[in-house]
Amino acid sequence: MIGGVITTLILIALIVSLVIYHKKKVEADGRYFERHEILGEYGIETLIICLLLLWLVPWGLFIIIPVALLISLASPAGRESWKQFTRIRIYVVISLCMILFAGGFIPASEPISPSQWGEPLLKENPNAPLFPSGNQYTWVMLPSDGGLNVEIVQSLKLRIPYQFSKFASGSTSLDLADIFNMEQSRLKQAVELLDEQIVFNLDSDEMNLIEIIAPDKHMYVDSVSGIEYNLDVRLYELRSLTLSSDSEGFKVGEVICAASGGWGGEVDLLVVVRPISHTGIQQDRYAERLVSQWISSN
Repeated sequence: MIGGVITTLILIALIVSLVIYHKKKVEADGRYFERHEILGEYGIETLIICLLLLWLVPWGLFIIIPVALLISLASPAGRESWKQFTRIRIYVVISLCMILFAGGFIPASEPISPSQWGEPLLKENPNAPLFPSGNQYTWVMLPSDGGLNVEIVQSLKLRIPYQFSKFASGSTSLDLADIFNMEQSRLKQAVELLDEQIVFNLDSDEMNLIEIIAPDKHMYVDSVSGIEYNLDVRLYELRSLTLSSDSEGFKVGEVICAASGGWGGEVDLLVVVRPISHTGIQQDRYAERLVSQWISSN
């Protein structure tokens, strides 16, 4: 949450600096200062309202900017104001967006780490993208009976710079990951670990994720408090492109992603990778036990 507060304060400082600069410039010319001379009538007020909405509106910036633009162009007076203040408004909006997305480089908090899982095997992922900032813990869950129910579990804390609201932040982060194929780079480490535990020879550079048509929400129960949580989830088939001539590859496992949003532009993700031989793919497709333990440690 601290990252969102810091970014918001910087954005407010930029607006205040803009007002102070114009105020001194106008007063130096011996004129009376009025706020509407900077960005037009209600321009400054609109910016402040938009900053507040970043803490309330799902999808944040992607919703706020188009809606604010449409409202400002809806009336003849609004369109005339745009003609007069076009350049300064564009400069200010671009500057605010640059600061907002630069906040995506602020280091994320530590991921959720359930005590039942012990110390993570790995606490970093060299294949993770530089933007947005994130932290990742990885465990290899081996079955006590020496069977085939191996699980690669990753707990992530990622920054989402486009919104500070908790509302729908889990689903928006999963949707954007799908659109920009962001989960593929982080998956490479899990595939390499899985390759060490199964009979198939998996090439981490030749893997494909195919989304499984399934509900986007699943109800989990906190293993400690018994409280129910309706989390955003995505299911994928893990396919190897080297084990089949099919363009979509040969199914070698399944991946489940569960997301829990938070305030301040951060989201918690749990990724569970299972080989095709794992009995849980049929009996516990949504990894109830692992996700419940993860939730209880939040």
